[in-house]
Amino acid sequence: MSRRGVAVGATAVILVIACLGAVAWYAGWFRRPEDPRVVAIGDLMRDLLDKERRRTGPATFMTAIERVSGIVTVGMKVNELPQDLRPRVMPLAMGVMMDHLDDRMNAYFALRTSEDRTRFIDGELAQMDFLKRAFEAQGKTGGGPDGRPGGDKGPRGPDGGPSSGPGQTREQRFTKWVLDRTTPEKRARLSEYIGAFERRIAQTGRKPL
Repeated sequence: MSRRGVAVGATAVILVIACLGAVAWYAGWFRRPEDPRVVAIGDLMRDLLDKERRRTGPATFMTAIERVSGIVTVGMKVNELPQDLRPRVMPLAMGVMMDHLDDRMNAYFALRTSEDRTRFIDGELAQMDFLKRAFEAQGKTGGGPDGRPGGDKGPRGPDGGPSSGPGQTREQRFTKWVLDRTTPEKRARLSEYIGAFERRIAQTGRKPL
């Protein structure tokens, strides 16, 4: 074989290896494996979501206590992580949160009458009330929603949720934070869904969530 043929053949082999390497990298074969502690926290969050999906019947204070207990456990696990690993939990939490929102929105938009949708929102608001009471009860026993004594319910920074902003309530900051991280189509759906909650809260004279 001529030198030219050898060079062409070697170049082809190198290109094939490079392509295979790119595919392997994309598939995750050569990436650094995720820390098992982060994986375990993700599994805990997914387990909470699965339990919520399996739950039937109206919300009660006891079901809220169970949910809060799971949330506190996740928070404690996150607090046990080294500082450099904690930001890795945020994408996992965001994914679980958005999946939960999708579940609730799908259930809401599947209802055809305004009366059924209003009843759905009332049920969700009742569940939020139970969760708020459960968080308060947990805080009085020395463990807040994030697993720290008394709980840290304030706004988070860029790696941990919505940050504070002037002239905005905590709920408005959270809503903006969620909407900023979704597609235009999902933003429109979320805006309609959240707007229905806000209107119902105003109609019933409830306090903001």
